[in-house]
Amino acid sequence: MAGSYPVYGIVYDTDGTTPLASVTVTARNESTNYTITEITNASGEYILDLGNLTGGWNDGDNITVYITYTSKEKVVTFEIDTATYPGGYEQNLTLVSVSISIAQLRYYTIQDFLDFFNLKSYETDAENGIKVQRIIKVGKMVEKGIDEDTGSVFDDNEGSYYSKTEHIDTDEYQQFYHVSKLPVISVTTCATTDSDQETVPDYTNNSSSWTSLTEGTDFVIDLDTGRIQIVNSTYYPITRRWGLYLVYTYGRSTVPEDIKQLSIIETGLKLLGANVVKSKVTGHDKETGDLDWFTRYRNTVVSRYSSDAPLNT
Repeated sequence: MAGSYPVYGIVYDTDGTTPLASVTVTARNESTNYTITEITNASGEYILDLGNLTGGWNDGDNITVYITYTSKEKVVTFEIDTATYPGGYEQNLTLVSVSISIAQLRYYTIQDFLDFFNLKSYETDAENGIKVQRIIKVGKMVEKGIDEDTGSVFDDNEGSYYSKTEHIDTDEYQQFYHVSKLPVISVTTCATTDSDQETVPDYTNNSSSWTSLTEGTDFVIDLDTGRIQIVNSTYYPITRRWGLYLVYTYGRSTVPEDIKQLSIIETGLKLLGANVVKSKVTGHDKETGDLDWFTRYRNTVVSRYSSDAPLNT
């Protein structure tokens, strides 16, 4: 929905009475993950116009307003209800010295999670709802676990992608080498050396003894599999530890649907219990303790993206 809808109030220190100036306040639409920020004035006042959100807003959207300030934080979530609050939503914020994870999830939105399990947030249904902060905290751990188990990543780091520097052990008779993170977006530096590892321990400590290779002329790389081949025999690396030096970026511009669903289900499993998740996925009521179905399902999805998956060489 287009149009103005202000969220406003005063930010107080932990005593609940001292207004805080120059504090950054952020509002996030949990249906889209888009955010806007403003800074409090000298009186601690802030105003965030949801009309400035990319994609706008709709009645019923969950909005999270949050602050991180030194060792203090505050998170509040509310549902837009223009019938009850037609002119905007007033929310004063008193900071607390409690560490909670408020960074946005990368693989799904809060609304995706709530819709999947047909749930409401705690802030809109205190009796039956679930707290947004809990979803975010557990969801981030789930996403990190998926990244680690696949050796991959499923977002673009807000358009900047992720940077990786690594040394790869080499063999002069080896045809292919493989990077550890996938998929590769671009290679910034690829270098080899003909000095032994006792003379030149690594590129970082003695780059002058290394030769930078030109992509397409001296080496080629399959961006999806991370497989590198040195095609100019002049620069074949010798057999040694860390004979190939690489700097590259990796990531994805979109989240695959199976990774999104796995993230939601695994978060639900940890938050809501196995029985709720199994009923949602299988449509059957089975004993809570049997999680074999999820292990098989997770292994299937993870294996599709794993950097250890077998390649056709």
